[in-house]
Amino acid sequence: MKPPIVLAAFGTSTRAKAAYDLIDAAYREAFPGHEILWAYTSRTVASKVNKRSDEQKLHPEEVMDMLAAQGREWAVVQSLHLAWGHEFFRLKDDVQHEKVRTSMGLPLLTSPEDCMEVAEDLARFFDSPEDEAQVFVGHGTDHPAWAMFTAMGSILKDMYGDRAFMGVLEEGYPDRDVLINKLLVQGYKKARLIPFLLVSGMHFAKDLAGKKDSWKVKMEEAGIQATPENIGLGQSPAVVQMFVRHTQEALGLIPL
Repeated sequence: MKPPIVLAAFGTSTRAKAAYDLIDAAYREAFPGHEILWAYTSRTVASKVNKRSDEQKLHPEEVMDMLAAQGREWAVVQSLHLAWGHEFFRLKDDVQHEKVRTSMGLPLLTSPEDCMEVAEDLARFFDSPEDEAQVFVGHGTDHPAWAMFTAMGSILKDMYGDRAFMGVLEEGYPDRDVLINKLLVQGYKKARLIPFLLVSGMHFAKDLAGKKDSWKVKMEEAGIQATPENIGLGQSPAVVQMFVRHTQEALGLIPL
């Protein structure tokens, strides 16, 4: 019997479910004969979704308990995180089970090659006029994995020139104020705000495009016309196939 594949994501509201649907369909096509399961690492998000949906979302620990009850001995757990931050290592601990061995599929960006592949996929955002900056905004973290955002920013500039920028919403560098100053120093009056997130959900609606204290509002207060782009990385077929590849690699690993 082929091992089940557990797709572990932070979780999202229905407004951003399109990305998860695309990922789910790609996995069912790529891994015939494998049971495809989902787990939400955020108990808060899972609880909110469960209150308004008949389809219940389980935490990774709950999924592993369910598999153990079914007599399964091995499962592949694919992280749908972008980097090796706190959430990934918490997931790794959560899925260690006394009865079910696990192989972990790595996050999206785990090597320079991964970063360059994602950067190449972002070429579609650079068909705009040269006077418009392309500003990618990730979540950020205080984990050492914060350096991934700096690396991505460097790779994007190498590929697309000085109008490519990478910023973060929360912990890390560069934050909103630093990035706005960079845009002003380089003389940009127009910028496109692009979520560097798996799904374009609440962070997009509130933090990037919201009407109060958002990146869009603060940029326009600084004299920069900001256009938010409502699309997450998870809606890119190329990005989804990168996760599929990481899962294929995990299938060849000795379970923990």
